[in-house]
Amino acid sequence: MSNELTVFENKYMAVMANIALLEKQVKEITEKQKSLKAELEAAMDEYNIKSIDNEYLKITRVAESTSTSIDLKALQKKEQALYRELLEDYPKVTVRKAYVKITVK
Repeated sequence: MSNELTVFENKYMAVMANIALLEKQVKEITEKQKSLKAELEAAMDEYNIKSIDNEYLKITRVAESTSTSIDLKALQKKEQALYRELLEDYPKVTVRKAYVKITVK
């Protein structure tokens, strides 16, 4: 099996190097985008602008809001019987697609 891994790595090393480079670039671009959005958000607050639509972007300032939900882990821990009963009555099955997880070093 070790031989198969070596063959795989040798064959796809360039692909892995490209993915690592792209992941780094995505991270840098995402950080830049976050900075620019924060700058626009601050400017929109300063000028009291709720939305703007021009040839480049349509931007809508969404105000902060709060939502409330059930903490299922706490319910499971404190009310095990109720949790099991609710799970039997209201099951929700989620299918997640297979994927490749990549961590860039």
